[in-house]
Amino acid sequence: MSDSRAALLRTGLTLAGLRLAGGLAAFAATPIIARRFGLDPALDSFYIASSIPFVLSSIALIGGLETAVPPIFRQLSLTTEATDENGWGFVNALWPPALAGALVAAGVSFVLMPALLPRIAPGLDATRQSVAVSMARVLLLAPIIAAPVGVWRGALIAKRKLIGPAALVATGSAVYFAVVALAPAALGVWTLVAATLAAGLTGLAGLLIVFPRALTARLRPTLNLRHPALPTALALLVPLALNELVYHADIVIMRGYASQVSAGTVAAYEFATRPLGTLITLLLAGIVAPAFPELARTARDLPAFRATLDHALKIMIAAALPLAVGLALLSGPVVRLLYERGRFTADDAALVSAALAMLTPYFFLTALAQPLAYATYARQQPLWTLAASAAGLAFSAVGGYFLSQQFGLLGIAMGDGLGAVPLAGVLLWWRWRNMMD
Repeated sequence: MSDSRAALLRTGLTLAGLRLAGGLAAFAATPIIARRFGLDPALDSFYIASSIPFVLSSIALIGGLETAVPPIFRQLSLTTEATDENGWGFVNALWPPALAGALVAAGVSFVLMPALLPRIAPGLDATRQSVAVSMARVLLLAPIIAAPVGVWRGALIAKRKLIGPAALVATGSAVYFAVVALAPAALGVWTLVAATLAAGLTGLAGLLIVFPRALTARLRPTLNLRHPALPTALALLVPLALNELVYHADIVIMRGYASQVSAGTVAAYEFATRPLGTLITLLLAGIVAPAFPELARTARDLPAFRATLDHALKIMIAAALPLAVGLALLSGPVVRLLYERGRFTADDAALVSAALAMLTPYFFLTALAQPLAYATYARQQPLWTLAASAAGLAFSAVGGYFLSQQFGLLGIAMGDGLGAVPLAGVLLWWRWRNMMD
């Protein structure tokens, strides 16, 4: 094994360990939620409420600002430590307008929320819609926190400081678990709102405290909207933001379909997807995140870029395929082990386990798409990922609409699987078409 691949493997294992700890801490809260609430319709209100704030936060974090910053930072800081000032000049010109943009988006969403949520989830009754609007307005603090964090983490990734930010993510997950576990019962579903915001604030404060020299001392916010790198960042960020919007619109749409099936179906969908989301996050951290700086560095060296991408793809397949098969075969025991206690009944477990098994093709294909998507970002060709996500959204939205009317929650899971086929297929076509030379 070459030194670069050995280093990549070591970094990947460390990141995977940290994200495993954080992912398990956050996921450990899910059985507590299941025991406390079961498929209580009140959970539907929270998950619907989190939809818009979640999309805005995702744009700011992994799929947006955090992804756009490293390739540009590296181009501005190519050789010596002195030229590193160019990269930090770009960062300091970017994060203030990013924060301002998040404030504007949150403000507009706050005003329009009473009109937006009934359209997102027409199946909620008036009482649950009112609760969801209140929760959503509070949760809009999350993207405001995420905007500067996304830029700052992107700069640290460009400087190959991967372990510290991952450790802070794990700490935020532990804080989320602690809030869910220790909050008084009287707080009800608002416990999840408090836990979400506490995790975000932990990430913000942690970056400033843990990286006093590497980050905090370098932050000198400027209002230099004419910085020469900002147009490049905007050209990369707009497709990334659109891609995140399209990608996560699938979740929002499926929650809307679930709201029309029966009370508690939105919660059942979340309990089914949560193990898969946790696994994808772990694979992203352990395989894709450590490969991304190398992909960005070799973006103009096609043979080296191809080798790095193919290596990441092989590891992803080797990890994701056995997980998908295992979950398909053992979904029943997995769900019963995780959730069946307290208010979460055997009937609830049967419904969720069937949906989990149906979602395993979606899990594998989505995991396979992750290294390819990040490769398009490194090559500054994000329109390919946007096209793949748009095709996937069209398939899943149309398929989920018709299938949910016939099969309920299982139809929604089938729709997700249909959408993952063009998502992975278009990106594999990009890999084949653009790397033949």
